Amino acid sequence: MTNERILIIGAGAAGLMAARMLAQSGKHVTVLEAKELTGGRILDYSSKGNSQPFMLGAEFIHGNAELTFSLLDEAGIAFKSISGKNYNAVKGKLTEFESDRDFWPELMEKLELLQEDVSLAKFLDLYFSDKKYNAFRASVLRFVEGYDAADANKVSSLSLKKEWELDDEQQQFRIEGGYSRLIKYLEEDNIAKGVSILTGKVISHFNWSRGFVEAIAVDGSRYAGRKVIITVPLGVLQMKEGDLGSITLNPPLPIRMGAVRFMGFGSVIKVILQFKKAFWPEDAGFIFAKEAIPVWWTQAPNSEPVLTGWLAGPGTEKYKDADETALVQIALKSLSGIFSKSITELKADLLVSFSCNWVNNPFSKGAYTYITVEEPNAAVVLSNPVQGTLYFSGEATYNGPHVGTVEAALVSGKEVAERVMLG
Repeated sequence: MTNERILIIGAGAAGLMAARMLAQSGKHVTVLEAKELTGGRILDYSSKGNSQPFMLGAEFIHGNAELTFSLLDEAGIAFKSISGKNYNAVKGKLTEFESDRDFWPELMEKLELLQEDVSLAKFLDLYFSDKKYNAFRASVLRFVEGYDAADANKVSSLSLKKEWELDDEQQQFRIEGGYSRLIKYLEEDNIAKGVSILTGKVISHFNWSRGFVEAIAVDGSRYAGRKVIITVPLGVLQMKEGDLGSITLNPPLPIRMGAVRFMGFGSVIKVILQFKKAFWPEDAGFIFAKEAIPVWWTQAPNSEPVLTGWLAGPGTEKYKDADETALVQIALKSLSGIFSKSITELKADLLVSFSCNWVNNPFSKGAYTYITVEEPNAAVVLSNPVQGTLYFSGEATYNGPHVGTVEAALVSGKEVAERVMLG
């Protein structure tokens, strides 16, 4: 048994950010990571000859992510705005995307009238049930499932109102070289500050009492400390005790885990395909279609012949057991419908393919969090320290405008480190 002062479970953005701040304050920190690599839901693969890696996890910076920008500036890592036009694909033809914003002022007006939170599905039933809204309703549902990875029957309407007030026409960015550059910077900075980062440590049990915690890994190794910060994804916390990859707390935390059960955690399937040459419009940014994989984007403003396919929310359930071969086949079939090209032709032009089914990832069991109508304050409940000993962090504990993002994870890591230092 090693005797550590502060343990951090998870070497994703939140864990590395918390470790860095604690180490700066002179704390002795050990980070225990289940995977062999750091980064969590940031997952980049090298792409020879391309300006960007293949980003199977987090890819974009959404809006004014102040802490992310500050760290990138500190690390000397550049980022740039994404560009390109949006297209709709209908029956093998691309047409420039026509906004359905005509009804959005009415939508926001009705949201202002809500006295009590309801799910988005119920909200649309209450105020947009007339046939004239059919296309608009479908558009809103597709957006919430695709962008928030949320279930319309669970997601909080008031949380979406806050998001939409903030996100109106917000700018999107990509980090040059991918998010993994930021993770590498944080990892190296932590090591330089004396933080011990141990990978391949899958924690299955915690024994704890006030001022003491023992983390037990599946390989039998044990780590003790005065405090622990648990930054594992919400999907892992939601697993049933005894399931492979689940974590047992002894004694249990019924209030925190009760909040966890009611939180929303959306799934994502992401497929990246590199072709010999581009066969889509030179100015294309995003392409939307009614296909199995409905959202695609290019590398604009970069010109690499790479398309990224995205399926999020409840629609991923149908493909939860699909392996990489099956997902690539589904992706090619979707592109065949979008561009009226045969699958044989697409395969002949395909150079490289990657996919990630995040719901099947044993160390995440999904992609990112959304706020539910059942427990809108769950993040606050989960983030409250337990007897100055157990702390939770990660994007699931974030309570602000950047829900479900790397910015949320970084901010949560910063905030939990401040709580630990105060405690």
